[in-house]
Amino acid sequence: MNDVYEIAPLDGGRVGGMARVAALVRHVEAYNPNTLVVLSGDFLSPSLISSLREDGAPIAGVQMLEAMEAVGVDYVAFGNHEFDLPEDVLLRRLEASRFTYLAANVRHRRADGTTAPFRQGAQRTPVPDHAVHTFHPSGCEPVRVGLIGLTLPFNRRGYVAYEDVYERGLAAYEAARAGSDVVLAVTHLTIGMDSTLARRIPGLPLILGGHEHEDTLAVVGDTRIAKADANARTVYLHWITYHRATGAVDVWSQLIPVTDDLPEDPAAAAVVRGWEVKARSILRAEGYDADAVVARLKTPLDGREAVLRRRPTNLGRLVACAFAAADPTAQLALLNSGSIRLDDVLSGQITQRDVLRTLPFGGGLVHGSIRGDTLRQILDVGWHTNVGSGGYLQTTPGLTRHAGAYLLDGSPLEDTRRYEVVLPAFLASGREANLGFMKASARYRPLELTGVDGTPKNDVRDVLIRFLQAGGTCPSGG
Repeated sequence: MNDVYEIAPLDGGRVGGMARVAALVRHVEAYNPNTLVVLSGDFLSPSLISSLREDGAPIAGVQMLEAMEAVGVDYVAFGNHEFDLPEDVLLRRLEASRFTYLAANVRHRRADGTTAPFRQGAQRTPVPDHAVHTFHPSGCEPVRVGLIGLTLPFNRRGYVAYEDVYERGLAAYEAARAGSDVVLAVTHLTIGMDSTLARRIPGLPLILGGHEHEDTLAVVGDTRIAKADANARTVYLHWITYHRATGAVDVWSQLIPVTDDLPEDPAAAAVVRGWEVKARSILRAEGYDADAVVARLKTPLDGREAVLRRRPTNLGRLVACAFAAADPTAQLALLNSGSIRLDDVLSGQITQRDVLRTLPFGGGLVHGSIRGDTLRQILDVGWHTNVGSGGYLQTTPGLTRHAGAYLLDGSPLEDTRRYEVVLPAFLASGREANLGFMKASARYRPLELTGVDGTPKNDVRDVLIRFLQAGGTCPSGG
């Protein structure tokens, strides 16, 4: 599995859920004990529960570590979102992990500027480039499975050093092959990078990938590249046969839907329920009522990441309209799809908890005055270059494209004219993929908003809650 942020089921309880994954793992292990459970990156962050604090300390993935232990995860690769965590917090999560991290191209950059492997587990052992897992099948000689781990160089935090994916991948593969019968790759790379890796290392029979959030099964040469849907909506089950006499490796892959047709593992379900109760208590202390209804929808809101990152959705537009309503001087609102982490469809009653898990990062809004030619450049990247990624832009519905021209309220954008834009501070900071130039595209000022209790409150979650409570609507926005 890959890109798992939520431990509880989604879509009204119909899909996903780590307790169901745990039950599936127990079933497979009973049939064949020679089983490995792998998560190909992105699990510590982001999610609503990860964004909360308990007794003043950030939860930041503790709930996921407990759920993964209940599932029985054996190996993981770093995802780019693991590095959302502050350095000291990530180091503590690594020490608390009972599974094995693999990282051939990622190193810890320490305060003195030197780099070294991150350390994991209670013994703080170095995170390896590769590992060798030995199976002892009944009546057969042992089978040694090598695994290498690779991560895309996306989240460039000061404490993280990235080395070349392909050079380090090949070196790790050669080292693993020297002591293994079969070598697999556990990666958090784009599908393009996975394909290049397969061409550069033709001896890999299988790449267990992540990052794109939607199921993919591609074949490059003799290598299969497999990625499941995010949030354990599906998981891949790979049956691998090693023929000792010839050295041949056969791979048969099944994409398993994780639905309410599957039972829940009782121990894992208890972990999930415990964290759900705890999250409600913490939110109550922060002034949120998780179960408070803020709106009743006539039309379901589509927050599935596979859709949201490729085209405008009614949820994306609704959030943009809420931002615009908070800034009466704005002509349009922009937001990066990656700020919406719901990966679900909302229908019927919408609660504060739904809003909080939609926008778990939080953060404030800013106002900027942006020239038309720069705005066009932003849209070229946000609507074309970034299709399929969190950098795909959602906007208020007045912004459209027709016959190759961008129109605002029906009029073409003018190069030298300045347009008043409201957007999340994160997007304005230039930290979104391929949109670094946005930081210098305008002078941004934080919005001054008044919260429900009369105190200044500028947080995207509170803005959306207040908009919905006031009966706010949006064309194509629910």
